[in-house]
Amino acid sequence: MIHLLLIALLMLGGCYSSGNADVKNKDLINQVQIGKSTKEDVRKLFGDPYSVSKGHLAESMPGHATFTMTMDEWWTYFYSKHQQGATSYIPYIGWLIGERKDEWAHFAVGFDAKGTVQHVSSGGEKKQGSLLDEMKK
Repeated sequence: MIHLLLIALLMLGGCYSSGNADVKNKDLINQVQIGKSTKEDVRKLFGDPYSVSKGHLAESMPGHATFTMTMDEWWTYFYSKHQQGATSYIPYIGWLIGERKDEWAHFAVGFDAKGTVQHVSSGGEKKQGSLLDEMKK
């Protein structure tokens, strides 16, 4: 009986994701062109944004003049995924040796008052390993 329980435990794994997986697609992102694409173009490619904000961005960098972008609206999209291996469920040590895979990506678009794209940014990261692996670094 204990063997069946152990086999079932090893077959288990946790996985969840949220957001819009399209933000990982560089081909889609490259279709958004500054000065040409509109809100409707972006909505057709990525759907409704996760968040919308309005206002101005003023950013200062050491050794450079203040950089100001005036956007009427910012749209933000994100994606995250977490997978946890079956070894994470081993009593007492699973939290330390359990394998995990994490992935995230974001995509942000700034529009002027006419609804034309003026700024695009994107990024992301993938990580894999256990807490023990992280502690070794």
